[in-house]
Amino acid sequence: MNTKFTTLALASMFGLASLSAQENTQPTQAAHKTIFAKDASCDHMFIEVGNLATINYGGHNDKLAWKDRINYVIPKIAIGKWYNPYFATRIQFMGGEMKDYGTQYPTNNPNLYVGYHQFAVGQFDAMLDLVNYFAPYKENRFFHIIPFVGMGVGYNWNSTVENKSRMHHRWTATAHAGLQLKMRLSKRVDLNLESQLMTHDFRLPSYRTEDGAIFGRTTSAMGASLTFHLGKKEFRAIEKEDPAYLKSLNDQLNALRAENAELSKRPVDCPEPMPMLKEGVSVGNVVYFRLNSDKVDANQMINIHHIAQYALNNSDVITLVGYADRKTGTPEYNYKLSERRARSVAKILTEKYGISADRIKISWEGDRQQPYAENVWNRVVIMNADR
Repeated sequence: MNTKFTTLALASMFGLASLSAQENTQPTQAAHKTIFAKDASCDHMFIEVGNLATINYGGHNDKLAWKDRINYVIPKIAIGKWYNPYFATRIQFMGGEMKDYGTQYPTNNPNLYVGYHQFAVGQFDAMLDLVNYFAPYKENRFFHIIPFVGMGVGYNWNSTVENKSRMHHRWTATAHAGLQLKMRLSKRVDLNLESQLMTHDFRLPSYRTEDGAIFGRTTSAMGASLTFHLGKKEFRAIEKEDPAYLKSLNDQLNALRAENAELSKRPVDCPEPMPMLKEGVSVGNVVYFRLNSDKVDANQMINIHHIAQYALNNSDVITLVGYADRKTGTPEYNYKLSERRARSVAKILTEKYGISADRIKISWEGDRQQPYAENVWNRVVIMNADR
């Protein structure tokens, strides 16, 4: 009986140790060298809303001052997803009215005129967070540098020159590259400063020379936007298991299984006698917890069941002492966590098994004491019934 119980306790501890070995909330190496857990497809989504001021190049635009060529109001909206802390894609839409300057034919006419053109662009971007790529991942990092490249499609549907409007209906492929500087305002909101260069071929009237040749066109854009994060934002790092440590646990389990196999060969008509408890003998058990958790897992309920059955058949006071491991969390946080763990076990004993609260003595040590040499084993509540 005692051996079987020990096997169950060690098996549950082995399962928790394996899970704990895979969790690492504070990666110590660059994010691109770290393995992150896969989350739901709806997690790590974001929406960007803002405005880009644009300026045109080519044709006769370069004959004017920069301030005269700026298109101040070009709204933009984008939706995207981070697949890991350093790589994302987004679909971005922008559009409005842009102006450019040209001359009447012949092209040596010194009189410039301005044309106003309604346009819209949809583009697909690939984004790389350089800070998260080269540095250890931190969800609450304030500043990010994010270059991006992409391709898209543009449409110009109307041009107005010298108060004369002409439907243009021109589609064009676009290519662009840029840089986004991202600053965290809160867990869900970021402020972005963004600049980009876009090449296209809208074939605007002011870009046509005397002989009808068509110039290429480049537009630069710069502006600000807000990012709103949707779903789960943070990523969870996974640390590879320690093969030597897992092998040692497997060896212990195999040895206990072999011992249980020998015990099972006892005759059926020779039941084990009930243990006789004497003064000073301690009946104990443990409940192990996951990292940063005060919830009792299903595979630990058997341990509480054993101590509850003893309490129901005896009048002893049950002592519960909560602990937390020293290598994670602060002493203040661990102290409160160990209290919550002890109270979780006490709640099960009183509510599920009907043991009176005045027969349960609760205390907690946080990480001030470490009952086990193995760090992860100290995420525990130790239960005792002393005579």
